[in-house]
Amino acid sequence: MFQFSQPYNPHLFIICRFMGFRSMGRDESMAEYMLKMLMQVLINFSMGLIMALIIFIFGLWNIIQTYQPSPLTALFFFVTAACAAFALVSTYLFALYGAAAGGVYGLVKMAETNGRIEGGPGGRRNIRGDRVDRNGGYQQQGAWGDQRNARPHYQ
Repeated sequence: MFQFSQPYNPHLFIICRFMGFRSMGRDESMAEYMLKMLMQVLINFSMGLIMALIIFIFGLWNIIQTYQPSPLTALFFFVTAACAAFALVSTYLFALYGAAAGGVYGLVKMAETNGRIEGGPGGRRNIRGDRVDRNGGYQQQGAWGDQRNARPHYQ
């Protein structure tokens, strides 16, 4: 299939890239599956970025020591570079989670609006404000409620 002497195998890369994705279960809806996949992607990005930050901070001191600076300069640069790396990772994760939360919120609002249009909570209404039931008949539950039937000039 592949040899270990090859420095790069594109097929192995594609296989490893999609290893974290799972198939949809028989008893879960598409929305539930998509939310689980979104959470999996967010956790993967979070763990990867945090591990990269930790490895960078541990390797940073060795990089600084190769230049043989004064101890005060080395400490100042180490703290500055570590804070900058932390700021970069935290900003990226904040933007990633914010985009995910905004996307989910937008999808929920769109589904809520579509539910109202199709007769969900609130129901579909005609021009007079009467509720339209599933069979195409009208139920007079508009702004006037049952008072319309009591007033002959509204019929």
